[in-house]
Amino acid sequence: MKMKIGFLYGFVFVLGCFSFLSHAEGGEWAIVGPRALGMGGANVAVANDATASYWNPGAFGFFSNPTGGDYGKRDWSAQLPEVGVGVQVHEDLGEELNKISQFDFDTLDSGQISAASVSDFIQLVSALKSFDANQNRAITVLANGGSRVQVGHFGIGGYLSGSVSAKGDLDLVNISPVSSGAATDTIAALSDTIANNFNDGSPVPTGDYFFATDPTAETSLITNISILPGWDITTATNFVQAVDYGLGQAGITVPPEITTLIADVAQLASDTVLSGGGSFSDNESKLLFKGIAVLETPLTYGRAITDDFAIGGNFKYMQARVYDISVPIFDTQFEDALGTATDTFIEKNNFGIDLGLLYRFGDDLRVGLVGRNLNSPKFDVFKEKPQIRAGFAYKPISFVTLATDVDLTQNETTVGSDFKSQNFGAGMELRLFKILQVRGGAYKNLAQNDIGLVYTAGMGLNLWLINLDLGVSMASENNKIDDQDVPKEARAEFALSMLF
Repeated sequence: MKMKIGFLYGFVFVLGCFSFLSHAEGGEWAIVGPRALGMGGANVAVANDATASYWNPGAFGFFSNPTGGDYGKRDWSAQLPEVGVGVQVHEDLGEELNKISQFDFDTLDSGQISAASVSDFIQLVSALKSFDANQNRAITVLANGGSRVQVGHFGIGGYLSGSVSAKGDLDLVNISPVSSGAATDTIAALSDTIANNFNDGSPVPTGDYFFATDPTAETSLITNISILPGWDITTATNFVQAVDYGLGQAGITVPPEITTLIADVAQLASDTVLSGGGSFSDNESKLLFKGIAVLETPLTYGRAITDDFAIGGNFKYMQARVYDISVPIFDTQFEDALGTATDTFIEKNNFGIDLGLLYRFGDDLRVGLVGRNLNSPKFDVFKEKPQIRAGFAYKPISFVTLATDVDLTQNETTVGSDFKSQNFGAGMELRLFKILQVRGGAYKNLAQNDIGLVYTAGMGLNLWLINLDLGVSMASENNKIDDQDVPKEARAEFALSMLF
């Protein structure tokens, strides 16, 4: 008993040392394998087959070991293959992108904005400004897959994980409703029309309709319109009074919000033209694609230090692809842009080191700690910083396993430097009739609140030597696309494995 307590203190000490690395930033921790996904991404102290090379190589110290309990029964195992895909929609990107895609940009780029297009133009500019205001609006595509073999205390495999994020980089300068060269002519023509209607040169009569609810609005509106290129105070005053008079003759009262809207449009047109902006034909809004794909080929070895404490590690060859490309947003379909992005990359190679610790309290309670990429391997334009994760597993009865994992580091993502990932997950596995496993759980990114809680489920079917496993996840919060509620995150994983 004293020996167990001593190793427990030692394990907690090492955990504390790893915790000092919590300010380091690594790539986002991937959820590898359908069993792990079904259990809420909690597998550091659960994985008991070839997948332990990723989740905790310390488990290899107990494999094929008479004193290793449940782990000791595993002589060899293979996972051939494992495939996973997922999508995350950050913030309200889907809803905002959907708004923008509804507009007819050819109509708005006709050289000058028509009366019929005014409403579309105002809504489009509003949508563009709203979209650009939040730089964490992004969509991320996740993919992983691989094969692994474990023989006794040794393992070898190949594992690919990748994520590509897309977000907007919007041009809010080239959004003028008229081309810069035609602005003066258009305004001059309007001024002439007003003058011809009142050719005696006297001020245009004003009614009590346009500004009836807010007398001060007239001054504000005239001031805003007068700063348009080609307008002066006299032209703006005549224009406003002519509109007011015409509405008065028609018996129409305009709500005050319309007055404000007209003033805003005048200011917007002035800002875009005076700042050197042009029309939508000059617009340079882009979708930015940033992504990383890493192929790892680990050699794994584990050793039991005592009957209850084991340590293991990976020495792995790593090949990384880095994606960084921009695609025009107004003349390219999103699917085409994503295809273009994934065909353009920088590729570099390096080596990485992982370390895992696993402590057992008999077969009922286990605690694990794993550090990945502890040597911070560099790949020219980026480096994989250390990832540290802790996990616990408890079996209250022989056929039920409860587990929880937590990232001890805030990890980087492809969304952006200020968008971090630090997941906490928990789940359970229920084994029925030795042939069926049912799983459930949930996980959440503690560093961000945009997606919220993600629920998971899964099942495994044991057909003698072959195991079929499936895991899925779905976010509790939705995003609206085409008026349909779509989960902010969804994943699916499938694996075929052999266990002996």
